[in-house]
Amino acid sequence: MKLRYLSVFALVLLISSCDLQGVKKTDANELDSMIEEMMDYNNQGDKKDSSKNADESAKDKIIEEASDTLRLDNGIVITYFKKGTGSKLKKGDLVKIDYRMKLEDGKVYDGNHAVKKPFVPFLVGWNQQTSGWDIALKELRIGDDVDILLPAKYARGEAGIPGLVPPNSDNTLSIRIIDKYQPIKEGDGIQIYKYDEKRNPGDSIGFEDEVYLNYWVSSESNPRYDNSYQRGETFKMVMGDGNVVPGLYKALYYGREGDRLMIKIPAKEAYGKKGLHDLVKPNEDIFYDIQIAKVIKKK
Repeated sequence: MKLRYLSVFALVLLISSCDLQGVKKTDANELDSMIEEMMDYNNQGDKKDSSKNADESAKDKIIEEASDTLRLDNGIVITYFKKGTGSKLKKGDLVKIDYRMKLEDGKVYDGNHAVKKPFVPFLVGWNQQTSGWDIALKELRIGDDVDILLPAKYARGEAGIPGLVPPNSDNTLSIRIIDKYQPIKEGDGIQIYKYDEKRNPGDSIGFEDEVYLNYWVSSESNPRYDNSYQRGETFKMVMGDGNVVPGLYKALYYGREGDRLMIKIPAKEAYGKKGLHDLVKPNEDIFYDIQIAKVIKKK
């Protein structure tokens, strides 16, 4: 019996036993009526509490069902809201992602919404973001919709991002893996992906044409070792002049002015056995993200 029941009966017994001067003695019928009213009041309270508990239990059940959780040994936690199918993503997969990066208080500080795109490309396993991304994404499949808790050392670490991400703070990556990109062309080990283009694209690129590019380029061990966006200048090249890696010339012949291309170039079509100073190791592949800003035809 709950405490409030005991209080009710204690009160009733006190009233029924009173026969003090100036106090009317309660008869049996009045006593029954009082008990009935008090029991009704308590039953109504129980019904409300029971309904509330049932609602909370249902809510807990929904959260539990939606939160199929994978905990990795390194402290990364993946909470699934929707599960995809197929094999897990692997190094070198280029995928379409819809993502948000959040601080511990839930504040969003990065995402594809910042560039007003429904999704953006991401190359798995090439250090395009912090190390936690590549670790976690190799556990995911196409169609997965998840929250990924990234401990600080797998996020922005001790440095954080001044004015944006506090040092040593855990981050949450909310991400949806939409699909894989398929290359528009493959040859000599070169893979060419197109992820954006003008509605009315320009002419195809030909030999000796001047091509103006905005780009960043990564090696497998050195992400974005060269980045024209950071320098704030567009790179000019002449097709076939021999001043850039062979694989880039071959890939650009499949592009047009306005295209956004991602190009994977094997070592043999890049810097080969020699590598490039301390930027590209010997026999290391490279990867370009390119915007073809302008093409000046020469023929």
